[in-house]
Amino acid sequence: MLRSLLNSRSILRNFRAISTETTVAAGDESIIDFVDTVTESSEGQNQSFASLLRNSKFMQLGDFNGRLVVGKIVHRIQDDVYIDFGLKFNAVCKVPAANSEAYRSGARVLIRLLDPELSERFLGSKRDLTLLEADAVLVRLLSNVPRKPRQKTSTDSAAETPVEPTKETTSEGTASPPTQ
Repeated sequence: MLRSLLNSRSILRNFRAISTETTVAAGDESIIDFVDTVTESSEGQNQSFASLLRNSKFMQLGDFNGRLVVGKIVHRIQDDVYIDFGLKFNAVCKVPAANSEAYRSGARVLIRLLDPELSERFLGSKRDLTLLEADAVLVRLLSNVPRKPRQKTSTDSAAETPVEPTKETTSEGTASPPTQ
């Protein structure tokens, strides 16, 4: 991609030099400036993958056992919450009984991470089996999501309005009394 940007920069400059127009449009200048800034910033980023990985936040975490991390609740099923904390799998934690309605989707929580992937080799198997979740303990609620006001749905309004009996026609075409 970098080579295509470099080639396009030279093409744009050559186009400006051989153009029959006397003035260059402001849009062409902004494109050339953009390409220059992209190529200049990418030249300073010639780091190897190993150095990028070594300096990443993931490697700075170190051992996961007991690490406190911040996560966001993405789903709630009864007393369990699924928390996205930025790794491969979501953590599944029990909601505390006190103030349980505050733990809903979108709330930020503090969790103690125990294992980033629950996997085990079960009896008779030759490979590990993963549960596709992380092991963590919910520490506390950091930020609450305001509750949305309940909106009336069509089923709510239908239950509140009385239903008037309608006349039903029989096969002979005469009206029959309404059934109740």
